[in-house]
Amino acid sequence: MMSDKGYLLVPGTNKMVAIPPHLMFYAPYATDKDIGSPPAARNMPRVIRPGQPDAYIIVIPGPVEHTGH
Repeated sequence: MMSDKGYLLVPGTNKMVAIPPHLMFYAPYATDKDIGSPPAARNMPRVIRPGQPDAYIIVIPGPVEHTGH
């Protein structure tokens, strides 16, 4: 899921949207409370399908800063 060429079909539409590189962790029955109820922001983890047996946590890493060598 670390490709920068990912796209997602928006349900109920014919639109495809680009999705950023991300990490996904299977977390059955997880909720926002389980991960500390982070504020909604692009750089914060999110629980997808909270409380469900197929829930997972998605993390979008920030850009890498190169300081040189």
